[in-house]
Amino acid sequence: MVKNWIYKLSCLGLAALFMLALTGCNEKQEPTAVQPSPTLKENAAPDGTKGTVSIEKLGERRIFVYLPPGYETSEDRYPVVYMNDGRNVFNTGTSSFNKEWLVDKKVDELVSDGNLEKVIVIAVDAGEGSDRGNEYVPFPNDSIPSDGKGAEEFTRFFLETVIPFADSTYRTIPDRDHRMIMGSSFGGVQAFWMGYHHPETFSMIGAMSVSTWVANGQAYEEWRQETGKPDVKIWLDMGAEEEMAIDPLVDLLLSKGFKYGQDLFFLMDPTGTHDEISWSKRVHNPLIMFAGKTPGQAVKLEVSDYMSISWMEEPIPRLNPVATMDNGMEYSVSSQASYKVLNPEAGQVDPSGMVTFLKKEDLTVEVTYQGITQLYEISNGQK
Repeated sequence: MVKNWIYKLSCLGLAALFMLALTGCNEKQEPTAVQPSPTLKENAAPDGTKGTVSIEKLGERRIFVYLPPGYETSEDRYPVVYMNDGRNVFNTGTSSFNKEWLVDKKVDELVSDGNLEKVIVIAVDAGEGSDRGNEYVPFPNDSIPSDGKGAEEFTRFFLETVIPFADSTYRTIPDRDHRMIMGSSFGGVQAFWMGYHHPETFSMIGAMSVSTWVANGQAYEEWRQETGKPDVKIWLDMGAEEEMAIDPLVDLLLSKGFKYGQDLFFLMDPTGTHDEISWSKRVHNPLIMFAGKTPGQAVKLEVSDYMSISWMEEPIPRLNPVATMDNGMEYSVSSQASYKVLNPEAGQVDPSGMVTFLKKEDLTVEVTYQGITQLYEISNGQK
């Protein structure tokens, strides 16, 4: 477990992220004329079960493009998933960390299994070194470093150059209902901020392992007083091993009117860490949210626990029932499940899954969601 001051810094970082989602870039920039310049092409499978990946250039920036199976021989138009940190997204050998999301393979599998309609994926490369943080974090922060202006410029580039390029070059469905923006870490900060502030452009946001520690929270009270809710669906997740605040973001979005399981989904990955391997294991969830079937009935329930980090308080143990749904999505249902403590003299579990120990012994709990029950024992680490 990290020190308390790190928990508090993580929580404060979320606050500024909320406020920045409600601020925007007002300056306009004319789109740059560009020509596609393919530098890599993966051959499609003879049976048409695999898509293709190419690398184009917009000026000096690389754009990684996945086209679905059968694209070359059809006249169909497709929804588009836009992603940050493009060099790490596909199986192209271009990753900065020798780790990749393998999104091309994940989409091929989901389409083949019937869990996802065919989509185009366009992954925009990040700047080198410190330029990445300056592009992705839309507020001044000396530790990154970021001046906030670089993120405004990157967002304009994305909205005014990348998307027009995609719509004019590929057979996209060129409307907000068929666009999603996704990213992780700093890229998750940028995806959340840009998607939340631009619902006229994106209908869905996938923000994975959002770096909630990057800001100081000065805007929290002002954000909390803001009214209105953008018309977007949001996927959030975090790895339990990352020890970053995320529950407050879920709670505040719910307070803004988002409906859990409808336009807001969250997963606490019990073994997740802050890397591309973990994101690859759970990227199917936001993809299905965007272009799969609506979740209906749970078919599996797995229970774990983690330390839930509040704004300025000590972390609290929380049960983490994760439901696998009939559409293939997996997400946490801590506040939707029901709990029965079998040894109530040892402790309590509230309706949100928060645990209070009354004795120095473990707690045995029956966890039920949509008719599926699992028995779980949560350890009292202070016994």
